Amino acid sequence: MPIEIRVESIIDIAADVIVMSANPSLLAGSGVSGALHKKAGPELEIAAKSLGPIKPGESVITPAFDLNAKYVVHTVCPRFFRGADEEIALLASAYKTALYSFDQLKNVNSIAFVSMGTGIYRWPIELATDIAVKELKKSRYEKTIMCIVDSKTKAMYESKIT
Repeated sequence: MPIEIRVESIIDIAADVIVMSANPSLLAGSGVSGALHKKAGPELEIAAKSLGPIKPGESVITPAFDLNAKYVVHTVCPRFFRGADEEIALLASAYKTALYSFDQLKNVNSIAFVSMGTGIYRWPIELATDIAVKELKKSRYEKTIMCIVDSKTKAMYESKIT
């Protein structure tokens, strides 16, 4: 299925499933995690907390509560240190396990991601983009959306898709 790259906030996107890069405890963090939790309401943290902690590369699913989605997939990315094979495999696993939600949920057609790991976990954008696109091309959702923050990052993703 094709991947749509949008300069758009995942907080406001209308998708059946939103994928959030979470911390292992699944508690509200800073940045996008904190903003998603704030918009979803306190029920999101209560639901997520009961499923944690989880390890890098793993994902869990909760309802989306007050977000413009049905579900939130909480996935933990590894921190980037040297780009070792194990780190790369764990970031790929974060995307894979989030995409497995297709098999676990009913009546879902769209999934939205952020460029996972490229914030406080310090993944170089080009390497993270390579990993993300490779895994997102395997999506079985009718619509797979990557929400990014600027036109430069959008161009990088688009260059990897073609």
